[in-house]
Amino acid sequence: MRQTIQTVVDDHLCNNCGTCAGICPQNAISLSLDKNFQIYKPEIQSDTCNECGFCYTVCPGHSVDFKNLNKEIFGKESEDIILGNYFNCYIGHSLESGIRYNAASGGVITGLLIYALEQGIIDGALVTRMNKDRPLEPEPFIARTRGEIIEASASKYCPVPSNILLREILNSENDEKFAVVGLPCHIHGIRKAESLNNKLKEKIILHIGLFCSHNDTFWQTDYILKSLNISREEVKSIRYRGEGWPGKLSVILKDGQNLSIPFRRAIFPHIVWFNSMNRCLYCCDLTAELADISVGDPWIPDILKVERIGKSIVMVRTDFGSNLLYSAGKEGYLRTTPIHAEDVNTSVSMGVTKKIDVQVRLFARRLAGKSIPIYNTRLLKPRFINYIRGLIPLIISTWSSNVHFRPFSEKLLDIGIWLSEISEKRR
Repeated sequence: MRQTIQTVVDDHLCNNCGTCAGICPQNAISLSLDKNFQIYKPEIQSDTCNECGFCYTVCPGHSVDFKNLNKEIFGKESEDIILGNYFNCYIGHSLESGIRYNAASGGVITGLLIYALEQGIIDGALVTRMNKDRPLEPEPFIARTRGEIIEASASKYCPVPSNILLREILNSENDEKFAVVGLPCHIHGIRKAESLNNKLKEKIILHIGLFCSHNDTFWQTDYILKSLNISREEVKSIRYRGEGWPGKLSVILKDGQNLSIPFRRAIFPHIVWFNSMNRCLYCCDLTAELADISVGDPWIPDILKVERIGKSIVMVRTDFGSNLLYSAGKEGYLRTTPIHAEDVNTSVSMGVTKKIDVQVRLFARRLAGKSIPIYNTRLLKPRFINYIRGLIPLIISTWSSNVHFRPFSEKLLDIGIWLSEISEKRR
């Protein structure tokens, strides 16, 4: 008997990527909402499952072999422990003002996908929008038109099981090619699946990864709605980013009201790891190291002082990604300017903690007698400060995800937000 995704679920290492459901040969896995933890939970249909173990093999929740995947994808191990393999780094944005203004940070991904689609390079892109009928739930889908790509722009700060759509890609017409957009964990799952499924590897020709420190449970959105005195039933739509940079979180109600708060205010719970997903505590990849192109916010001091519309950091990791970015710029879809890797490191300062502090949390998890994800990669040696800094997110996340402690932890968070706003006004 081979291990199945149930082992990962029982060990609380599921990262909600959806790879298991999207790749299962028997179509025996579905995802449902776990109301206790406010994340998705894979469920196996026992009468259909033949225990082939494929779901466990492709799951990035319990392991990611970075060393061998880097060799397979890039032909070599990464020399840069923090950023992974890459050719060049850029700062850029879409040349279409509406796309740039309404994106999370510059609209580079939207511009790239539109270019690839309109040039016939891809037939569709695996992206995510918020569900029109259930506005607080994400909806992964295959975008096949310019309008659908634009509809999926901007970040979603909630669990997103994008890789359930791998099944649709596998069932597509033989000659169709696709792009995928996802967090590091989504890219990990797809790359692992491609290693075992040549058809999938042939169909997915572009992997775009999003910078990610961690993701949030659905409790996070509930907390934000509560702070705005909005009930779930009143919501017609929600948009986590957009309207310039760093943007606003906007909620449109069924009665037509449009309520919004600055992104910096909305993101505060996220920054302090309030309601973070458990598996994210043990992730060691911030910049989507296994993607063809990685994109993220430019938290660079010089840009922070002046930027109000939106720009993106772009890391090109493969020849295909490099050629695509160049062509999109040449054809007037994007504008990019080279930057130094040091600037990227400044922006993704948490990338260092991903390679150091994560070991502290892994050590704490081992001490608790729990299974840990296995990475075949190089990490940096923790110092004393890392043990303090590494345990804080673990404590906050554990505390805030406990139903019994939620009322008290929310009060503490309210105080933290109040103090941060006072500090911001005094600057």
